[in-house]
Amino acid sequence: MWIIRWILGAVLIILILGFALQNQEQTATVQLLKWQSPNMPLYLYLYFAFGIGLLFWSLVSAFNIFKLRGQLGKTERENKRLRKELDLLRNAELDDDLPVPALSPPEPETEV
Repeated sequence: MWIIRWILGAVLIILILGFALQNQEQTATVQLLKWQSPNMPLYLYLYFAFGIGLLFWSLVSAFNIFKLRGQLGKTERENKRLRKELDLLRNAELDDDLPVPALSPPEPETEV
């Protein structure tokens, strides 16, 4: 499987280099509000835009991962609490009254 990954990576690099070499003569200037960039090859602007998009995607993904890890921790705590309660109920004798667990009530769920 690693050989396929290396071949695909090499083909991708060759395609990127071919694109850059074919578009060396194409230059462009970007103007944002009052700022104007120097005249540079077009492929550099495309690479910059791709890099900025990749950085933005990474930040959004990291935020989502932290959010999901928080939800996972909350679910694991709730699972642990419920297992303790279940163990108390399993270990209770049938003749005795069921023990009232002295555990904290579950946290109310909030939708985000």
